[in-house]
Amino acid sequence: MPLPAKFFCAPMAELSTPSFRETVRGFGGEVVLYSEMLAAGAIVARSRHNEPLIEKRDTDMPFAYQIVGADEAVMAEAARMLEERGCWAVDINMGCSAPDIVKTGAGSRLLSDPERARRIVRACRTAVKLKLSVKMRSGWDSSDPARLVEFARMLESEGVDHICLHPRHGKLGFRRKADWGLVALLKKSLRIPVIGNGDITSPEEALKKLAETGCDAVMMGREAVKSPWIFMLCSELASGSEDEHIIPVRDVFIEVLGRLRNSLPAHLHKSRGHRFAFYYSKNAYFGHKLFTSIRKEQEIDGMIDRVREYYEAHPEESVLRVGGGEKHNGIH
Repeated sequence: MPLPAKFFCAPMAELSTPSFRETVRGFGGEVVLYSEMLAAGAIVARSRHNEPLIEKRDTDMPFAYQIVGADEAVMAEAARMLEERGCWAVDINMGCSAPDIVKTGAGSRLLSDPERARRIVRACRTAVKLKLSVKMRSGWDSSDPARLVEFARMLESEGVDHICLHPRHGKLGFRRKADWGLVALLKKSLRIPVIGNGDITSPEEALKKLAETGCDAVMMGREAVKSPWIFMLCSELASGSEDEHIIPVRDVFIEVLGRLRNSLPAHLHKSRGHRFAFYYSKNAYFGHKLFTSIRKEQEIDGMIDRVREYYEAHPEESVLRVGGGEKHNGIH
């Protein structure tokens, strides 16, 4: 079955909040949205802390929840519980390389344990009827093409509906350049759709990767946080349109922070506000200075005050012209 869109907004811990997703959707464009990476154990335990993280809004669809864990029974139950909430897909995380995740055997560490990965996928496939996917790295401690294809074919044989590949191995984190040749290889080796992910910083690059690799869709993460309008630009470019847009970057900054304040409990404000600001501040010429001032704030209102102060001092940066055939200014 074809995917519902050619562009996907990545599941990102502390970033893919309902507030951020609302902003992405507000700009329009063809895009599938994801939740934050969700701990399967916390979902099954019905943790109150987790409740705001699994909120789904009507504007989110098409929407996927992503779960992380290493116990097949817990993962399957979490998938079943999320299916009841309504979504397009449940995604199994086999890509996170954070130390606190991989030390439990979860995330990209599962790539070194194919049998455990198989048990997790099999249990989740039995538990849910909706689309089941895997977001994965190209390996745990190396990117061996033959092992990658073998692992992905195992996932396919266990009933995974599509795979998203970030073509770096787990131990690399975000170092070195993503090897999109591995995305092309996986697309040629599987019958199910393949999504490519990694280092895309412009609409032109997104369409180039689609054409070069033959993959079914591309996923963007860090660049989408900096430029939540990128999916609008990708969709327009794909349709042959090159309209120019005036983006109110200052107002979007304040809008997302305000939504975080209004929709999340206070104990999540600092982490989510700072994480969003780290990437979005890159739109400012003196972005490091702006983020440094925001990082000193513990509460959202203080963060908003720092944003207002910066743009009062630099009013010419309050808006940004994008599209119109001009190259998108991405994160480098």
